[in-house]
Amino acid sequence: MSPVKPVFVHGWGFGPEFWAPVVDALGWTDALILDLGFLEGSTPASPMLAAQLLQAVQVPGEALLGIGHSLGFLWLTEHMALSPTDRLVGINAFAAFAARESFASGVPARVLQRMLKGLSNTPEKVLADFYNLCGASGSSKVPCVPNLRDGLDLLLAGDARPALAAKAGQYGILAARQDPVATPAMTEQSFAGCAAVQWVDGGHLLPQTDVSACVTFLQAVRRTMEQDVQ
Repeated sequence: MSPVKPVFVHGWGFGPEFWAPVVDALGWTDALILDLGFLEGSTPASPMLAAQLLQAVQVPGEALLGIGHSLGFLWLTEHMALSPTDRLVGINAFAAFAARESFASGVPARVLQRMLKGLSNTPEKVLADFYNLCGASGSSKVPCVPNLRDGLDLLLAGDARPALAAKAGQYGILAARQDPVATPAMTEQSFAGCAAVQWVDGGHLLPQTDVSACVTFLQAVRRTMEQDVQ
């Protein structure tokens, strides 16, 4: 049987420790937890280094289970090859974030541009405001402005809808009905026509606030993958 390799990617403004409650509950000791470097840590981290680590585990004969929270899902859609045996899972996820002509439910670009401007002078306030919107407690870590800018650039320009349209059977979404960031309208427009959206009550931090729902969802996906690759 070919192995299944889980890869976790956190969202904007957070770090790899965001996944600790879910990974601990799953007991998946084989998981790769990437760090996009939004918060200063003890070792160098950046979206570029994370992409290199992801590329290193995309090897023939091993199915990848990419798991992204919020921006982490959009990032995975850009960096996973998504071979026929691979699967993607999004939690509080979206296929596009910034509003545009074909995506009316997105966040106005001016909001993200204002955040970009704020990072130049008061990055701690930008993060604190975002955490407050999410319902998250603040972080004691120092924000890494260049990597946070890269993340906002992805939120402004990223649109995975065309790529996902051709991979409808290879991804699943766990969405929250009261999410103020990845709103229900954004979720519905992102994944229009996809039957693999499961709704639960909750906000933007399901991996923190509803660990059991996340664990059940992920276990089911991995179990199906393991059966498929036998």
